[in-house]
Amino acid sequence: MIKQLSCGAALLAATVVTFSPRAEACGCFAPPDPATPVVQAGERILFAVENGKVTAHIQIQYAGSAKDFGWIVPLPSVPVVKAGTDELFTQLLATTTPTYKVENDFSGAQCAQATGGFSFGCAGSPVALRSQDSGAPTTGLKPSPVVVQSTVGSFEYAVLKADDKAEMLKWLADNRYFVPTGTEDVMGPYVRPGAYFLALKLKSGASTGDITPIVLEYASQLPMVPIILTSVAAQPNMGIQIWLVGNGRAVPRNYHHVVVNDAELNWLSGVDNYAAVVTKAVAETPEKHAFVTEYAGPSAPMRDKVVTRGQFGTVENLASATSPGDFVTRLLVAGFARDNVLPPVVRSVFFTQVPYPPALEQAGVSQARFLQDVDYYLGTFRQQRPELYTGYTSTFDAPSLAREVFAQYVTPMNELNGLFTKYPKLTRLFTTLSPADMTKDPVFSFNATLPDVPLEHLAKLKMGCGGSTLKTEQGVELEVVGAQLERKPSPVALRIETVLEEGAPTVMTDNAGAIVAAYTPTTTQPAPPMQGCSVIDPTSLGLLVLVARLRRERKTTGGR
Repeated sequence: MIKQLSCGAALLAATVVTFSPRAEACGCFAPPDPATPVVQAGERILFAVENGKVTAHIQIQYAGSAKDFGWIVPLPSVPVVKAGTDELFTQLLATTTPTYKVENDFSGAQCAQATGGFSFGCAGSPVALRSQDSGAPTTGLKPSPVVVQSTVGSFEYAVLKADDKAEMLKWLADNRYFVPTGTEDVMGPYVRPGAYFLALKLKSGASTGDITPIVLEYASQLPMVPIILTSVAAQPNMGIQIWLVGNGRAVPRNYHHVVVNDAELNWLSGVDNYAAVVTKAVAETPEKHAFVTEYAGPSAPMRDKVVTRGQFGTVENLASATSPGDFVTRLLVAGFARDNVLPPVVRSVFFTQVPYPPALEQAGVSQARFLQDVDYYLGTFRQQRPELYTGYTSTFDAPSLAREVFAQYVTPMNELNGLFTKYPKLTRLFTTLSPADMTKDPVFSFNATLPDVPLEHLAKLKMGCGGSTLKTEQGVELEVVGAQLERKPSPVALRIETVLEEGAPTVMTDNAGAIVAAYTPTTTQPAPPMQGCSVIDPTSLGLLVLVARLRRERKTTGGR
């Protein structure tokens, strides 16, 4: 009697097969499903463009000490600096990350039991950037080249004329703005009359935990990433993720567009080589300048993701707070906090009226703890430890504080949330670049005639008793050996294209034929013998019995 395995039983068999050097026994593969690429991006930016104004929400990972944090970015015009939020990028990643699924196909065999078998500007330390909040810029009689000097959340910032590099760098050094070594060598393309630089540094007493995204609004026709300046502090194969909202699909205007050969992806192990494959595909393009489109489609899935309906309540509710502690409680109840921690910009606004007494840190009372029970520390605890409050003063005016919180945080957050209603299309682009390849600043535009790029990708895993094969979304069929895909040498870029504002892409290189040829057998080999796996039709078994009986009868009758 032949025992047939269910998929569940075959999973156990597959576990055995995985550890054998090479086995032909049938089995079920259970790759992660869905599989999502894990990419560590050095820079993440969301762009919106309208009527000659670019809005850029910018987030960069920073590792280093607070005193070494500094960021400098070239701009074509004087920017307005506003608050940003990490929640934007958390939601963008969750909503627009592509998935790679494998669908199992058992139609080809029934198997017998087997017996064997990843900066928008130039930043200090590794990479830096972010900030938050928008106090109204204050101008004054500042020595040239300063245009604007102000604060934004936990940051001080200055906008400087880019007329004279030496004069600008001297001012930054004199005013203790950190400028990474090597910045001067790559500033040349950005130094010219009519251009500007924005420089950020942390306020005194701020920590790296206060580094959050910033929003820049500036006059320009197209969004651009000053990648040449970023090269100063960039890491090899640094990931760059760009999102753009608009009326059509976004495209790299002066970089190539590349489509990855999906036969190179590790479909059976969660596409864990995704960033490496993109890096190799980009390396096949001229100057290694290209982006991959990971998603292009409706922006609707992002609506009300950053700010939920009714979040933050009303300014009147905050204005009616009777004490600093009551004010903080109302902020928490209204949904201002994430994981019970207020955003840096909200904390910064609160501390303008109710400062954190510096001596409390020496007594082991952190800012977070102070905020959790501010009335206690300004009342009972202050009476018990008056020496910690020497020279300390605070004012509390709930109505004015509420207005500032809404002006500097709530209004920008609602404007951000509205982008995904205002603009119908959202595009996500990705690339990796090493410092040596950061020789041209990528510029982006829109092409309303291009088709969408879906998030979900599907390959089919066909089970067979003599072996299994995986057919990718692009139609390439790969053999499965053990639990691995057997790859052939072939290009990693399926297509390299140039994309403009109108019309279809111009294909520079089409490797489809070469890839198919690499996976097409040149000769027909006999089918390998089945090992521990049978496919037997019951009617065939009956015919074999009949033939055997006839042979025995012939022997007994002398062959008549």
